[in-house]
Amino acid sequence: MRPINRSLTLMLAVLLAACSQTPSTTALPDTPQAPEPAQQHQVVKSPVLAPQRLTDAEQAQFSAAAALLRQGDFASAVSAFTLLQQQLPEAPGVAYNLALSQWRSGDTDSAEQTLTRLPSLQQYAPALNLAGVLARQQGRFANAEQYFSAALTADSQYAPAHKNLAFLYELYLGQLLQARYHYQQYEALSQDPAVAGWLALLDQQLAQEQTDER
Repeated sequence: MRPINRSLTLMLAVLLAACSQTPSTTALPDTPQAPEPAQQHQVVKSPVLAPQRLTDAEQAQFSAAAALLRQGDFASAVSAFTLLQQQLPEAPGVAYNLALSQWRSGDTDSAEQTLTRLPSLQQYAPALNLAGVLARQQGRFANAEQYFSAALTADSQYAPAHKNLAFLYELYLGQLLQARYHYQQYEALSQDPAVAGWLALLDQQLAQEQTDER
């Protein structure tokens, strides 16, 4: 496959995945999984970082809001998470799900503002990863790289950030060796069988570039 076809194929995968996202329930911080420029974002199950605790009423409110998000009722989810965030302004899971609801409802600006106002943003890999996705979608690739890298600083085992960096480096920044490294890291952490094919195609592209330079 020629390099341009490789890029077009991956870009199509990214766009198709972005159009078919369906949140599911997994434990914090297991968010984004599957090309969206690398991920399909999931609803986080826990709204807080240890050792924070919620009252039963707050947990019930969070669960109800998360259910709205999973069901695709994004406008209602935004309202519910906005109300909950007023009560729990430092809960990263609340801010993340609010930003996810805002983004899925088409309000990218509000989603970014929600994430950047989060006091514990730099400690919370899912929120940093989502911030990177928003930046990438707006063409701010340097910012996207910073957010994805920060997600790995917050949690070096956070596989989705490796996947997002791999797509960013290959498709948007043209740094193929960096892309290869992050594909490998993502594969080691996720055991995703699709990575073998991505690496094979990337290696073909690298070999072609070396041939062209001779």
